Amino acid sequence: MQVKRIAILFSGNGSNLEALINALHNKCFCASDLQNLQNLEAQEFLISGITNAFVECDCVGGGLKEGDLKEGAFQKDAFQKDAFKVEVVLALSNKKDAYGLVRAKNLGIKTQVLGSVAFKDRAEFDRELVLILKPLELDLCVLAGFMRILTPIFTNSIKAVNIHPSLLPLFKGANGMMESYQSQMKLGGVSVHYVSDELDSGEIIAQGVLVKKQKESLESYEARIHKLEHYLYPLAVLEVLWKQ
Repeated sequence: MQVKRIAILFSGNGSNLEALINALHNKCFCASDLQNLQNLEAQEFLISGITNAFVECDCVGGGLKEGDLKEGAFQKDAFQKDAFKVEVVLALSNKKDAYGLVRAKNLGIKTQVLGSVAFKDRAEFDRELVLILKPLELDLCVLAGFMRILTPIFTNSIKAVNIHPSLLPLFKGANGMMESYQSQMKLGGVSVHYVSDELDSGEIIAQGVLVKKQKESLESYEARIHKLEHYLYPLAVLEVLWKQ
C-alpha cells in the first residue's frame, strides 16, 4: 500500500490543522466515483472540484471496513488497488506561541518552530523552510492558516496547497473572509488552491459555497465558513494525493 507523506504549515490557532490531522493521519483511503458516497454534513454546502468520494479502508488488507457502506453498493475488491495511507509527518509553525502547536502535540504529531522574525527577508526564511521540508520526501505540503507570502524559492521546490475563506479570485489576502462577509454577494465560501508565488492566485482545486443568511452576524458566518473548511480541506487533500 502506498504511503502519502504530508506536512502542515500554520501560524495560529490551528483549527484546520486539527481537522486535517483527525480526518487523515494514519488512516487509509480508497477512492470511488459513486455519487451516493457523501457525508451528510455536505448537504448544507455546494461542493465543486471533488471528483472522487473517499472512504476509509483497512490499512492491513486494503479492503473496506465492515459497515463502511451499505451492502451491495459496490465490489470491495475494486478499491484495493487504489488504497493509500496518509501520514502527517510534521506540523510546522512560524510562530512559537501558536496554539496549533499544542493541538498537534496532543494528537501525537511531530512539531517544529521556524520563527520568521529571526530572518532578514522572505527569501532567507524560505531557503531555511525548504531545507527542513526537502529531506522529509513529502508528497504534499498543506498550508493551514500559514500567514506567509511564499517566494519562488519555496514554490519552485515544494508542492503545496492552501485554503482561503472566500470564493477566489474574489477577496484575496488576509481580510478575505471579512470582505466576503461585507460584500453584496448573496453567496460566500472557501477555495482550495495550489500555492504559487502570487498571493492566493494558484490554480483552484476545489471550492465550497454557502448561502448567506439575511442579517447574519459575522460570528455566525465565520463559524459556518470554518465548518465548510473543515469538511472540504481533507477531501481536497485526498483528491490531490490520489491523483499523484
